[in-house]
Amino acid sequence: MNDQPIEILVLPERPAARNDEVTEFDIVVEVRCRAAEDADRTGGAMNLCLVIDRSGSMADQGKLEIAKRSCGDIFRRITGDDLFTVVVFDYETLVVINPQTPKAEVEERLNAIQPRGSTNLSLGWYQGLLELQSYMTENHYGRLILLSDGMANAGETKKAALAVVASRARDEGISTSTIGIGNDFQEDLLEAIASASGGRFWYISETGIDNILEEEFRGALSVVVDRPRVELTLPPGVSMSQELNSLRKVPRRSRYALRPLKGQDTFNFAVRLQIDPTRLDGEEFTIGAVLYDDSRQVAAADQVVALAPLAEVVATPVHALVQSVVEQYRAETTDEKLLDDLESGDLSGMKQMLTAEIARVRQAEFAVGGQAAAIGVGRMGVEMGNLRQQRQMNETSLLIGDLVEEYLDEPEVKRLVNVWRKSRMHEGARKQQRWHAVSEADEDVEITLLVSALGVADALIPRFPANRADLETKRERLRERLASLA
Repeated sequence: MNDQPIEILVLPERPAARNDEVTEFDIVVEVRCRAAEDADRTGGAMNLCLVIDRSGSMADQGKLEIAKRSCGDIFRRITGDDLFTVVVFDYETLVVINPQTPKAEVEERLNAIQPRGSTNLSLGWYQGLLELQSYMTENHYGRLILLSDGMANAGETKKAALAVVASRARDEGISTSTIGIGNDFQEDLLEAIASASGGRFWYISETGIDNILEEEFRGALSVVVDRPRVELTLPPGVSMSQELNSLRKVPRRSRYALRPLKGQDTFNFAVRLQIDPTRLDGEEFTIGAVLYDDSRQVAAADQVVALAPLAEVVATPVHALVQSVVEQYRAETTDEKLLDDLESGDLSGMKQMLTAEIARVRQAEFAVGGQAAAIGVGRMGVEMGNLRQQRQMNETSLLIGDLVEEYLDEPEVKRLVNVWRKSRMHEGARKQQRWHAVSEADEDVEITLLVSALGVADALIPRFPANRADLETKRERLRERLASLA
């Protein structure tokens, strides 16, 4: 096992490609970070900004008070050259704390924040970006955490426009993680901002704010590669056939832009190559991959692939991790279709899609488990946990779809579909950004969804007495599912 703190690997689908005709060949590029939990920070100093919604609804459930308390806890742990800013917004913005604020005034300023007004989400986020840019240096990496519980009812509300700004900020070294609280925020805007900037999109219930802010803060402290870029080197005779990933390419250099990498982290993506053996010299070829932090080279790897007759190629097993990553990319299409169907209320094809997706994930799980010795127990455990979370969310979605398909006009069901959509977007964003580790917050999303579905079942049973037996059976399945996750 390689003991380097940051390693890049090129994983071919098989050890050999065909030597008799032009074929397609999948590879996965994987970056593994193994920095010790207590290792000194290597990613430079942090320029952190928390942008907090202070609209009137944030007073409910003590959400704003929890956010204020978490801001104070984080400020007390800022050290060295780290910079700290807090911006609040409703229909206007206020910079509560910036790096020049006297330490003795921080707690007083935080305590003075009160809920008020509407939700101009874009204005608050833009102000946070501006504050970070004002204090950014070459030695800092920028992190913005945006927290909101309401619909963006003022300012810019087009997700494409916000994604463009997020992408530009990422090129300047600023990533944004977004936290949507409850069931009334605009998830498509928050997800677009996070995805385009290399951050994480979170969906949480009314509680758990402090846990997510803590997780984001700890993640920011452990950054080892702030602006990772991967460049592939292909020999003549090998060309790109299909991008099996949704990564953005950095202009001019055609390098894949990854999200920031943390101390204990795994990131991978797949591509499909076309191999023309008549244009290759010899009986093998080499694929190269280089990991950069912006323009600084961090790690490199070469993978030799043999050329062999068809009979020899098909006699070798497909690499299970390559199979898994490719299947997860294909699942993104399913995720997008499911979200569209939930938005339109057309669930007619959902059962078939989910059933097929569950079968593919199970196949990937079986393959990964069968190659434990080659993959490594630790790496296998991470992949199995990741796949299991994806499968479980699909299985839960099957149960909920079965419950609600005949009752979509009922008000409780409409609210449940809203929770369901946000839950799937949370999981879809985790997969798309290749966050392999599954946190308690990820698990809580599924549990919250099941609890909400049980409440809907309880409401439907007395309202539709003719369907009581069927609804009680579906409610019991939901209870069994929830019990299995506890």
